[in-house]
Amino acid sequence: MNGDYYERGKEKQLARAYIPFQIMNQVFSPSEALKKGTIFPELYMPYKKERMNLNGGRLYG
Repeated sequence: MNGDYYERGKEKQLARAYIPFQIMNQVFSPSEALKKGTIFPELYMPYKKERMNLNGGRLYG
């Protein structure tokens, strides 16, 4: 391989996963967990719906 892309002994770290330690102190009911996609309230983070600004934009299709 070309030395520009890979140097032996100098391995680069591309990404690191961060997983917080989970303590099971409170859980959703089974029906609520199915609606929200998780049983743990600490992990429930829904996406906020934002209005799209289409003024001046074009739609190609």
